[in-house]
Amino acid sequence: MEQLDKIILSFDAFVERGGDAVPFSLCVGHPDYDDHGGHYCLVECPFVRDVAFKIYGADEAQACELSIFFVRQRITDMDAQLVDKDGSEIDIPEIIYPPQSSSE
Repeated sequence: MEQLDKIILSFDAFVERGGDAVPFSLCVGHPDYDDHGGHYCLVECPFVRDVAFKIYGADEAQACELSIFFVRQRITDMDAQLVDKDGSEIDIPEIIYPPQSSSE
């Protein structure tokens, strides 16, 4: 899965569910395109799924947005929450696409 060589978001935290906190990681690859489904991001998040998966959107920006939305929704569906190392609740950051240059 070569797309994860080009990471647009890498996020690490802990996920708390049922009183236990375990490491949480999320990697989202830069948007890509395939002829079968269109624009997508490759998502790697072992808490959600053991294997990397594609999230499709109408364009690159929507594929990024839906990737984060999907993972957030799965965390909610599993009655879990993301926390930092101090146990404070946190959220997955948004992906700004296309990326803004540092001069803007």
